[in-house]
Amino acid sequence: MKQPAAVVFDCDGVLLVSNTLKAAVFREALGEHGFHPEDIARFSRYQVANFGTSRYRLFEAFLGWEDLKSRPESADRDALVGSYARLLRGRYARCASTPGMRGVLDGLTTRGIPLFVVSGSDEAELRDVFAERGLAGLFRSIHGSPATKTENLHLVAREMGREPPLGNVWFIGDAEADLKAADAVGARFAYADHFSTAKPRMRALAAERGFPVIRDLRGLPALLDA
Repeated sequence: MKQPAAVVFDCDGVLLVSNTLKAAVFREALGEHGFHPEDIARFSRYQVANFGTSRYRLFEAFLGWEDLKSRPESADRDALVGSYARLLRGRYARCASTPGMRGVLDGLTTRGIPLFVVSGSDEAELRDVFAERGLAGLFRSIHGSPATKTENLHLVAREMGREPPLGNVWFIGDAEADLKAADAVGARFAYADHFSTAKPRMRALAAERGFPVIRDLRGLPALLDA
């Protein structure tokens, strides 16, 4: 196969083992503001099913539910986002990398393949964490929320001097939000399965749509060379 023009990575569950951590921190942020435990449990199920959606949109959706059992006055979207960011920050920088991540990224860089990150994580936070972990220099650019993944893939295209469809650009993700963003710009999609919080849904979509599945990033070089 022709060498890809670029590879774009989601972060959580693809580069970092952070999906379970983030789900816990979402619950902690709501608990800190005094939301009812049943509302928190319901939101957690929603958040896990919609992994890859930014915290801004997730909290907006939650606050828009009309049947919440409690609605603390202190908890608007920005307050929840602030609590979430504060609770997450130190733990995010210390969480594990996915198996073989650094070696795969180094190998792709050696091949001259441009690498990018497009994540639902807050952009400033993500860039700080990647710099702290010594990863920032491996990527041409790192993009996150509040912009959507589709908007950020359009930014990547412009940085490459291209316009969609991005037929020889791969987006590696672990959630349906990643697949939808790849579809929106005509990029190729590969599903990283091992740390996904939506395995049944994504495996069903892979069977239906025929996009490739890798267990983790160690399977990516062979996929790109197939």
